[in-house]
Amino acid sequence: VLAQRYVVDSYKWLTMEEFTDVVAIAEITPGPFIINLATFVGTKMAGLKGAIVATFGLAVIPFIALYVIALKYPALKGSPHINSLLYIARPIAIGFIGSAILNLSAASLTDIKSIAIVIAVIVLTYFFKVSPIFTVFGGFIYWFFTR
Repeated sequence: VLAQRYVVDSYKWLTMEEFTDVVAIAEITPGPFIINLATFVGTKMAGLKGAIVATFGLAVIPFIALYVIALKYPALKGSPHINSLLYIARPIAIGFIGSAILNLSAASLTDIKSIAIVIAVIVLTYFFKVSPIFTVFGGFIYWFFTR
């Protein structure tokens, strides 16, 4: 949600269609979504140098923050203050994910076929516990035979 606001709405580095495409690519490639997005935007704006600077710039602060948190987490995980913070943070995170799903759905679910693919992926990965790797591979096979 925040990434879309900056990249699409505020700075207009990408159109909503480009953003949706990058999200799709970033979700099926290894690595965190936001790092993949930074690499793509950096490349679009300034080529290889832009990709390196954007990716490095976005990765350093979270890396440092999560490293410090990971060092302190064992000592703090039983703290009532940390538990109450996480109690609030978890549903907030789910809300952000839900909002992102709604934004992307409007741009991506344009016909019965795309809706059927979403349902199939949810059923396969959630109910049948099929690995996302196999789901993506199956999607490529489907695309190959139906194009």
